[in-house]
Amino acid sequence: MRTIAAAALGVVLSTALAAAVTTYFDVWSSSRSPVPAGRALHAESEVWWDLTRDTKAVRIPGAADVAKLEQEAMDADMALDTLADGGGTYAGMMRVRVTLMNFTKVPVSVTEVRARLTDEKPAPEGDLLSCGGTEGSIGITRLRIGLGDADKAAQEYDGEKVVGHYPAQEMQLAKQDEPAVFDIRVEAGDTTASYVLDVVYQQGTEKGRVVVDDGGKPFVLAPDEGDVGSAYRCDDSMTHWKKQP
Repeated sequence: MRTIAAAALGVVLSTALAAAVTTYFDVWSSSRSPVPAGRALHAESEVWWDLTRDTKAVRIPGAADVAKLEQEAMDADMALDTLADGGGTYAGMMRVRVTLMNFTKVPVSVTEVRARLTDEKPAPEGDLLSCGGTEGSIGITRLRIGLGDADKAAQEYDGEKVVGHYPAQEMQLAKQDEPAVFDIRVEAGDTTASYVLDVVYQQGTEKGRVVVDDGGKPFVLAPDEGDVGSAYRCDDSMTHWKKQP
């Protein structure tokens, strides 16, 4: 079991591009040791943006104090995270990276990935701050979930062409040392949505579900359009903010 724990820790460290968060599934959490017998699948997740391609945005309640942000000399990426931690809400889109590991000798096949809303609220009133997105990411994102879609299932894309529900081809986890890592571009609907990801799998004749969340709480994403007070965007230096017309 020590070997399994060390391998799982290595996966987490090697895939961390942003703040890693622990995910929970069914009735036990990833922090428990040893791994309970009979539990096939383990998941880790993280939320991140590639600011060369993605637009990272936060809606905040009330008016933004951009002068204070500039005085504190925080780059835009850090400033947006600080605003989200201080009562704001990420807006528009986010990437959720999921790492799956099979802790048994029996192969596990992932059959479906779907967002499940746990709460919905109107978009918060206030300002919107955003940064990034200079190259555009839609065409290079293979998996997408629209929180405004009726079924909220992960769709697999080939460029701009929809291939079908993910996985279009069987994804099987056969060994403990061969984790599956995939990124999902989650796009906001018209409301502020709290959600988790349901990863459905088949192991032999048994079916199971991994519930992936944000460190024990749901992910939250608001729209980046609609009734916004003022909109600010970072400049090329990512240290100054410009008010948008």
